[in-house]
Amino acid sequence: MLQLLHPLTPIQPGPPTPPRPTPTVVDGPYECTTYAKFSPRPDFVEIARVTPPPRTNVLAGWWVRLRVEQLLVQLPRQFAPPVLAWLDDEDEQEHVRHRLAVGEPYTLTVHGGDAEYLLTVKLRQAPVRPDLPVAKP
Repeated sequence: MLQLLHPLTPIQPGPPTPPRPTPTVVDGPYECTTYAKFSPRPDFVEIARVTPPPRTNVLAGWWVRLRVEQLLVQLPRQFAPPVLAWLDDEDEQEHVRHRLAVGEPYTLTVHGGDAEYLLTVKLRQAPVRPDLPVAKP
């Protein structure tokens, strides 16, 4: 028969976790691009662009997260810890959405041995339509 040497103490529930604020949603479109540099090449080349572009800063932030998860499976094991830490950091995810909401670009660099990846997101300016009249001062 198994005997416990000391009685189990019941787990006391902690204070409730406050709800996270709803992120501010800002319309885009946002240009999302992945670049890669492979040793020994000195320059970055574009390897992926999102088409159609995300329409809000929240969707663009989700794209960064999804792309980082996709890159994570390609990285050698020793380069994974900082990437995992970035993925687990909710404050950093909110920071990405906030920067995009105020119109600032966001770039994340992921190192992976002989490869280096740049993920860039920026608010795309609306193209000028030649069929619309131009206001003259």
